[in-house]
Amino acid sequence: MSVMKGVARTLVAASLCAGLVLAGTSHAQQFRYALGFPPNSAGDDGAQLFNEKLQEYSDGALSFRIFPLSLLSLAEMSEGVRDGIADVGNVLTPYFPSQFPNTNMAVELSMLLALSDQAQGRLGMAYSGAISEYLMLACPDCQEEFAAQRQVILPLGATPEYQLMCTQPIRTAEELRGKRLRVAGAQWSRWAEHFGASTVSMSANEILEALGQGVVDCTVQSSPELGNFRLKEVVTDITVNIPGGVFAGGSASFNLGVWRGLDAEQRRHILRAAADMNAEVTWLYQTYGDRDFAEAKESGVNIHEPDESLVQASRAFVEQDLERIAEIYEQRHGIADAAEKIEVLQPLVERWMTLLEENPPASSEELAQLYWDEIYNRVDHETYGM
Repeated sequence: MSVMKGVARTLVAASLCAGLVLAGTSHAQQFRYALGFPPNSAGDDGAQLFNEKLQEYSDGALSFRIFPLSLLSLAEMSEGVRDGIADVGNVLTPYFPSQFPNTNMAVELSMLLALSDQAQGRLGMAYSGAISEYLMLACPDCQEEFAAQRQVILPLGATPEYQLMCTQPIRTAEELRGKRLRVAGAQWSRWAEHFGASTVSMSANEILEALGQGVVDCTVQSSPELGNFRLKEVVTDITVNIPGGVFAGGSASFNLGVWRGLDAEQRRHILRAAADMNAEVTWLYQTYGDRDFAEAKESGVNIHEPDESLVQASRAFVEQDLERIAEIYEQRHGIADAAEKIEVLQPLVERWMTLLEENPPASSEELAQLYWDEIYNRVDHETYGM
């Protein structure tokens, strides 16, 4: 009997010791982060910084295990985060129009940037700030549609402005008419059709061959794609300042259950690191775009400014399209107050263009501080996503 008691005491002691070890390490939590982007891309670089900053702010208590282009594809991302396959994932909302209509309407409004001459070269930074402020502080319906997918939205950043990348010069409305354009969004499709061009939808990986074989005359893209998809090998002419707009439809979405399992201080650490990530992705896209644009120009690609008449006609289209977007989202997605929501977002775009014009950041760190001060620090970490 005494032997059995001794064994029992030994087992209890061992269990207690194991419990103490677990208690000492249980505060450390690692999240599975699915990207859908390849290693060494701007998305991957942003995720790596997100991880570094989260560890820094949480004193090592929180971190990510990052899965670039492996755990989930971009097409699988929303359901994968919803179902807990990943704790965090880069969700591109235009892939899921029925799930995120309020968010996608804001994404589609980025051509508002074309109505001003401010913040040139920093338009992605401006729109990322505007849409982040809108989604996190001014659009409860946007947050609710993420919650319906068991996600919490953390805006992911924005590209530089979209341009015409072509195999022939496009400077006037007459030269644009009849051309075949590859487009990546409904707003650019409407713009092309307004000027008498036809549009083609295809994956980004198909554009190089399509341009090279004359299947399309131009692609509407931002300048980093000159390098990302080797478009500088076939593009001979780039027209800047039209059609304008950027892509800002990404979220580093947290699984709702995981988010709600954190305490308020942990959520604050994540929000702080998310501001850094947003700025890093946006800054890198601009940096890569500037580099690839300069290399294309040096290699002999012709750079064109559109005729002023085309610029003014394009701006007139954007103003008219605001009403059309409201009608589309009201009719197709049942957003009864679409026009009112546009009226909320439009002054935010103007505000951020002025901010970036008057206080241009000299680094991603300065941009991150601006996003933190103006957006993320104003988010109530006690209640956001709860």
